[in-house]
Formats: sequence, structure tokens, C-alpha cells
Amino acid sequence: MPEEKKGLSWFRLILLQVVVGCILIAVCAYTFRIPVDEVRIVPPQQDDRDKVAGVPMRVNITYPGLGTISIDDPKELLKLSNTFSGLLTIGKQQNPAKSPRLLLTGSMAYLDQEDIPFQVETNAFRFGDESVNSLNVSAEIRKLQSTLIDKTLTSDTIGAAMDDARNDVFSLQQGELTLLTSVEREALTAKMRSAIRVIDFSHFDYLAERPDAHYVVRLTDDSKSKQHWLHLDRYNNAYIVVFDLLDETNQRAYFKLNDAS
Repeated sequence: MPEEKKGLSWFRLILLQVVVGCILIAVCAYTFRIPVDEVRIVPPQQDDRDKVAGVPMRVNITYPGLGTISIDDPKELLKLSNTFSGLLTIGKQQNPAKSPRLLLTGSMAYLDQEDIPFQVETNAFRFGDESVNSLNVSAEIRKLQSTLIDKTLTSDTIGAAMDDARNDVFSLQQGELTLLTSVEREALTAKMRSAIRVIDFSHFDYLAERPDAHYVVRLTDDSKSKQHWLHLDRYNNAYIVVFDLLDETNQRAYFKLNDAS
């Protein structure tokens, strides 16, 4: 009998351990909710936002009349990606705004997924299938557009536009436009192509003065509904300031002319 009771005690102990183990497994499974063959349906809006979280390899920006540039600097790409994500997270879709004066288009290229197109205008931003244009992000959208315009207005893109036979280049004097001769145009284009971008223009005091020369490039855009003019002001025969009248952010690009040109 003692041996029988001893065997029964061991059996009860093992059974108790099994019961306790099952209870612990059940508690852990409920607490951490271990997924088993779980299927999640991601809303389309959330899917678009998740795409921004990918690893961008390149951003292409197309400026109407000036062409396309590419950005591949990792720091700049990360900053743009964060800006895009922030706009989509905070912004809302409201009633369509008026047609944009200046519409920038482009695409964000990724290593692990398809390129996603985007559009930026003064008060609206579109990424993939999602767009935002609410007032609470209008300042950020305008800042983004200004940044992209600044990236696009380079000596190469402006020089290429001046060299493009589809565009006309004028001198503006006393309100009258005079078409540049081929020699004048080539000389101005060469100066623009060799100009050096001025990053720190905080001490640029010439804007209070009248430019010693004013040039206008009439750009050929896909849009036929409005004229598109790029303006170039020359100061002290040493600097050129470029701006676009369609740009509502009033972004200006400053260049130092190369004496050798």
C-alpha cells in the first residue's frame, strides 16, 4: 500500500505540472496574442502612408519648362521622405483648390518597391493616390514647394532653357521686350552656364537697387493656357538673380558670374 500511494502521488504531481503548464501557455498566448495564420486588411490610405516609410533611393523633380533633376543625397532624401510622411499624416483632403499657377511633378524611387509619383503646388500635395490641401499644412506645403524650386533652379537647368531653340530670350528695357540676337543669346547663355550658385545671400544688398540689365526667358510648357516667363536680373555685372513670376512662394536663386565667361 505505501508503494501504491507513492506512485499515486507522483502521478498527481505530474498531472498538476501539466495543468499548470497549460494554464501558463494559455495566459501567455492571450497576453501576447501570438498570431496564427492571421490575415490583415490594410486600408488604402494607410497603405499609401506605409509606402513613404520605405527606403528612398532617388527623387526626380520636373519643373515645367526647365526639365527634370534628380536628388540622391541620403540626407536630403530622408528629409523629403519625412516631410511627405508628415503632410500625409496631418493634412486632410478638402474641397479642390483653384488650378495651380505652377505645378511641380515628380516621383520617389525605392529600392524595394515601385516608384511613387507626387505633385506639389502652392496649397496642395499629392503622393500616389492620396492628396492633402488643408489649411493646417498649407504652410508646410508652400515650404516644400519652395525647397523643390530651389533645387531645380540651377545654372545647368536655366542655361539649358536659354539654349533651347523652342524658348525665346528677351532683353527687357523700359517695359519693352527686345529679342536677343543669336550672338547676344549665346554670350548670356555661356555666362549663365558657368555661374556659381550663391548659397549665403544674406548680405546681398543689390535688390534695393535697379538691375543694370533684365532678361526674360519665355518657356515652352505643356500648358497652353498661360504664358510662362523666367526672369533674370543682372546686378553690378557680377550677379544674376533668377525668379519665376508663376511661383507664389517668391523663391529666388542667386548666382555669381564667372569672370572668365
